[in-house]
Amino acid sequence: MRNIILGLMCGAFATLSYADNCDKARNTYDDIYCTNKIYASADADLNKNYQQLRQQLNETQQKILKRAQLAWIRHRDASCTDSQQNSVDVQCRLTTTQERNHWLLERLRECQTVGCKTTRLSE
Repeated sequence: MRNIILGLMCGAFATLSYADNCDKARNTYDDIYCTNKIYASADADLNKNYQQLRQQLNETQQKILKRAQLAWIRHRDASCTDSQQNSVDVQCRLTTTQERNHWLLERLRECQTVGCKTTRLSE
């Protein structure tokens, strides 16, 4: 899946000379390019937030979080890919990833204020 996204990003980058101004996207290709840029940033945040939360957890909690994260990835992939596995809905992935980032940040905040609640990690 990452190869598809990277291919879209590279193709859009090669064909769009001034799509970096996402406030003034001229066409669908500009929109796709800009959405991919935002998604790449959200995905980087997701990895950072996951690692930060993981550092706050004990070994058992880390295993629970990992299982939950892998289940979330499977769900995201199934929800944001067409039935023939030919195309990825980047906007769906962006929205889903932003929601998961919010969830990870809430768990991190919880760990830092009242302690990590094991039951909340499997959601």
